[in-house]
Amino acid sequence: MDKLKITIFADPVCTWCWGTAPVTRAIEQCYGDRVIMNYVMVKMVDDIRTFSERRLQIGGDDIPLSNRNMANAWLDASKIHGMPVEAKGFRLFDEEHRSTAPQCTAYIAAEMFCEKRESGPQKAHRYLRAVQQATAAEAVRTCLPATLADIAATVGIEPEYMRTAMESEEARLRLARGEQLAAHYEVQSTPSFLLEYKGKELLVQGYTPFEALGEAIAKLTGGSIKPEKQAAQETINEKVARYVARHGSVYPVEIATAFALGRRSGHTALNIESYEHLPDIIEQLLGEEKIAITPFANSFKIYSVGEERTLTQKHEREYARTM
Repeated sequence: MDKLKITIFADPVCTWCWGTAPVTRAIEQCYGDRVIMNYVMVKMVDDIRTFSERRLQIGGDDIPLSNRNMANAWLDASKIHGMPVEAKGFRLFDEEHRSTAPQCTAYIAAEMFCEKRESGPQKAHRYLRAVQQATAAEAVRTCLPATLADIAATVGIEPEYMRTAMESEEARLRLARGEQLAAHYEVQSTPSFLLEYKGKELLVQGYTPFEALGEAIAKLTGGSIKPEKQAAQETINEKVARYVARHGSVYPVEIATAFALGRRSGHTALNIESYEHLPDIIEQLLGEEKIAITPFANSFKIYSVGEERTLTQKHEREYARTM
């Protein structure tokens, strides 16, 4: 079976990469194993003092100002992409930590761990999400190597291995090779998506909604790669419950994207009420005690309950209590 490969050029600190999480989960949900995804890290900020985003006033010698303006820009972006953002306490950069290279090399170290264990990339992908969530939705200072190593434990990656691998020459070389690949394809922004199918390629630049990416997939593959048919015997509520159980926790926009629930006009993308049918689905699943909800940053986190708790979920809860 011919498969579509999607290479995502990303930086864990990029808010639009965080906002792409609903899209990547929807691809997994709708296309199944017909699509293979991998990530290539591209630093968003090499040095905040030389970085320049004039419109948002991010970059330059006033690092505290850059932190404040970045937090405000992320809050505005969250209303569009729907993933939660926490601005209170946000302090990503300082004089000693001026780059997003630590987060990028940490993801690469997680990839190296998976290769060492001769496993697939799933743990590395979960680690990327954990770093994104800590950075964007919890205002954790993920510029600190010790913090990045601690986060690894939440997805079952050995912190001691991460501490060594993040500082390795191999991790630095892989980051450089990834940026060379991005330059080769003239990637202008993160995230960007390189689609490859039967020797053909298509680069989709920038933040891309699921529907638009689906159109690009259909164009490249001539319609050969299409969403899988969902089990007809399951109700939408049962499908959503299974989706939440699979991931452990999700946000409203992720459910809406995976199940094509339309967004109501006049609403931001952050709330349950923002999407058609979602309030009723959530109310019923709450009544059946299949899910639980908690406010999280400027949105809501929806948890699976009644399922056996995995060690990873246990680590996540333990880590959250230390923040």
